[in-house]
Amino acid sequence: MIKEERATLSLPWAITFADMALLLLCFFIMLTTMRSNTVTAPAQSAPAAQSSAELAAAELSRRFSSEIAEGWLRVNAQNSILNIRFGTGDAFDSGSDEITYRTAKLLNAIGETLAANDARIVVVGHTDDQPISTGRFRDNWDLSSARAVSVIRELIQRHGIAPTRLEAKGYADTRPQAPNYSEWNRSLNRRIEIEIIWPR
Repeated sequence: MIKEERATLSLPWAITFADMALLLLCFFIMLTTMRSNTVTAPAQSAPAAQSSAELAAAELSRRFSSEIAEGWLRVNAQNSILNIRFGTGDAFDSGSDEITYRTAKLLNAIGETLAANDARIVVVGHTDDQPISTGRFRDNWDLSSARAVSVIRELIQRHGIAPTRLEAKGYADTRPQAPNYSEWNRSLNRRIEIEIIWPR
């Protein structure tokens, strides 16, 4: 019986091709794995620029930190509006619309901040509930309005702020911050509030 011998083909290129295909497969698997494991960091939005109101509030808070700590001055900024409240009894002399040195110092800083912009300024005067009747002021309505006007005159005369940007209001004792049953509470109610509104 004669065994039939089959010729074995020698194909060295087939081995090389298989190795290369295997290497390419490994490369693409690694590439896919690396891409799936990469966490894309969320884009960080740039910090919002501070508004004019916030910048002015920060500057006043820096310059009058002791008055704020004492409670004589409060500064609050929200969006394009800056609210300033000051007084606790010595923004003006008792029964007078003449501003004190302390008030003049604050108004000087406010005037420097506002002179070069177009913000609208509303000044509001308040009193406690103690009745007043003098040769100049018939009642607390006259007094609160006169104090608001004194602040406006200071801003116009010393800092050249256009009168068209200013508005004065007097509320007498109709909007107290605290009940008028103690001298301290009454001093809180004798105050000036300034609202500064920047155009949007």
